[in-house]
Amino acid sequence: MRVAEVALHTLRETVRDRVFLVSLFFAAALIGGSLAVSSLAAGQQDKVIKDLGLGAISLIGLLLSVFVGASLVHREVQRRTIYTLLSRPVSRTEYVAGKYAGMALTLALNVAIMAVFFGLLVHFHLHSLRWTHLIAIYMIGLELAVVAAYSILFSVVASPVIGAFFTLSVYFVGHLVTDIRGFAEMLPSETAAWATRAVCLLLPNLEIFDVKGMAVYGKTIEASIVGNATLYGVLYSAAVVLVAAALFRRKDLK
Repeated sequence: MRVAEVALHTLRETVRDRVFLVSLFFAAALIGGSLAVSSLAAGQQDKVIKDLGLGAISLIGLLLSVFVGASLVHREVQRRTIYTLLSRPVSRTEYVAGKYAGMALTLALNVAIMAVFFGLLVHFHLHSLRWTHLIAIYMIGLELAVVAAYSILFSVVASPVIGAFFTLSVYFVGHLVTDIRGFAEMLPSETAAWATRAVCLLLPNLEIFDVKGMAVYGKTIEASIVGNATLYGVLYSAAVVLVAAALFRRKDLK
């Protein structure tokens, strides 16, 4: 119950933030702008609009999770408003969990609104909205939930600028984990290869959430892919949030 209260407080705070409204404006502009760009791709308008639309949802959601999430805890510590919350019967673990839940709700709302923009465009302009498009958007939301967990973690231990940088780094490296594993197999030193593989196990494999290409080209997205990605996203996010809570319990707020 206390986690829910912190989550709702965070949701209200982030929705009122101008960054949230600006992100929706740019999302609408990018998704709508795909119409203009598609006119340059003869015979490929359908794929271009869908690809750019899904890409816009992913990009805007990423920027929101990075630049809002990375400042959530740090900002309240700096403003000392955190003392008001912690003076109530709210533990530090509940506070961090609530902050993450609030950020996840904000991202879910943002993605849902962008999904409506995308769905209306594809349905009325292309007449080809399919379940695979909605599944791809759901997978984008899962990926953003993992990124948001890291943004909360770095918000606990670093300033907003450094937290945003590290969160973006995790995102980009998370999409290269498979390639890094392949690189590890070619290393001449077994110790270096083992260390590289160990790092890959700790980093999130964000590629498992990327089914945008399958949705754009009309390929079937199997239920096992969605199920495995959902389980992975939930468990990985929970693990990162638990680490953030453990660090926050040790943090000196004075």
